[in-house]
Amino acid sequence: MSLTHLNRRHMMYGLGAAGLSLAKGAFAGPTTEQPAPRILEGFQPCRFGQVHYRFQKPAVKSSKVPLLCLHASPGSSIVYLDFIAQMGTDRLTIAADTPGYGLSDHPPKPSTIGDFADAMCDLLDGLGVKRIDLLGNHTSSATAVELAVRRPDLVRRVVLHSALMFTPEDRSAYRAKMANVTPPDLDTALSRMPERWRALRKLRPEWSEERAWAMLWETNRDPMHVGWGYAASFDYDFAPAFMRLKQPVLVLNPKDELFDITARARTLLPNAQVKDLPWSSGSFAAHCAEVADETRRFLDG
Repeated sequence: MSLTHLNRRHMMYGLGAAGLSLAKGAFAGPTTEQPAPRILEGFQPCRFGQVHYRFQKPAVKSSKVPLLCLHASPGSSIVYLDFIAQMGTDRLTIAADTPGYGLSDHPPKPSTIGDFADAMCDLLDGLGVKRIDLLGNHTSSATAVELAVRRPDLVRRVVLHSALMFTPEDRSAYRAKMANVTPPDLDTALSRMPERWRALRKLRPEWSEERAWAMLWETNRDPMHVGWGYAASFDYDFAPAFMRLKQPVLVLNPKDELFDITARARTLLPNAQVKDLPWSSGSFAAHCAEVADETRRFLDG
């Protein structure tokens, strides 16, 4: 997906350019004369300011439940460009920037997973979405679980890309590992950018330079708060909340550093299935088509 489809002009038009009318029902289906689907952007007020989101709706009106995708931290909805293009062909697919990341406003104090879930509720309620499927990714798996527990009336099915089944020892180790992720000042943040750029290019060689550059700056737009998402996920008691889920759950378990931690979910919830994935990275990039197929089968099953 070219970033020309994500030109900042879309954000200036907000819901109007997105073709939405909350007064007439959010995301009304397009007519048969509608051009091929493309990814658009918008902003929605929430309790922390505004949530920025990207979305695609199918060219032909669909009765399928919309899908909301939540990104890992630090990150932004830009990581889902290819996934939105795949999933948005037959259902409304939204990817939102967590408050404090991407182009969303950051809260006035360090966030909790509950705060992130509340912001996503504000987004969906504001857009008039009455039923939703969720996809959480690493840190945002906690947000997806919390939102599903809080709003069973709203959330139908849940897909988790890794599950944060941390023990107290895991939490201590990860807190120590991420202790210096937030720079002490903006000069230090700037000095780290060349290294972050090289790491991103190595991690995502399939991305164009334009895509990678946009991701770099969206991820680091607010560097003094970059660690808030990590801290929130380490403070969240994931397993008990996970066990309270009533919805069908698919846990995708790539062979990354959370592989063994995620595998603990296998025995905790009868209505959850855990599927191991053979790759260590690139689930929403190099392996996007496979993940979209797995997700679609589960959501349509």
